Amino acid sequence: MARKTKAEAEATRESILDAAESVFTDKGVARASLEEIARTAGVTRGAVYWHFRNKKDILDAMLNRVRGPLAEMLDESATSDDTLANLKHLCVVALSKLAEDEQYFRVYYILFHRNESDQALNKHLELADEGISFVTTLLSRPENRRQLRPGLSPELAAYLLHTQMLGLFFEWLAKPERWPLASIAPILVETIFRGILSND
Repeated sequence: MARKTKAEAEATRESILDAAESVFTDKGVARASLEEIARTAGVTRGAVYWHFRNKKDILDAMLNRVRGPLAEMLDESATSDDTLANLKHLCVVALSKLAEDEQYFRVYYILFHRNESDQALNKHLELADEGISFVTTLLSRPENRRQLRPGLSPELAAYLLHTQMLGLFFEWLAKPERWPLASIAPILVETIFRGILSND
């Protein structure tokens, strides 16, 4: 019985997150209410509060749900023999996933274009700091630092990579029909890396 109860609780949590994606997409994070999320999910507001304290908790959970596989790839890239090749591959996968995974698309659309709330903006800044810090650590390794364009520090290279990827996410999410992102992702990423790495 306990196992069934746990499974039911998890199913309720997932339905709340699904409902939040829908409500946040339609109304934006700031104008959405927990009551509306509960109504959309077909649960009581108390059920929402049992799983989440506030909209920030919901937003965090939504992001964690879609970032799981990429987070695993990040961990793998940090321990591989060719971290630059893995980092490049990860960038291609992230862009392709944006184009091909509907849930991934919805969550990042909310973060980038329906994020008028402080919670969403703060989450965006938090993710940016994490990403730049992670890439800086990878690029600081002696074998990678030697491959950077002269005068480009690991910190600046990480910042440049982050802002280029951020721009691609932001612009494509605003008008996804303009470019077939999954098919052009490899050349976009290759071009970004050519700007960061030395030609030698």
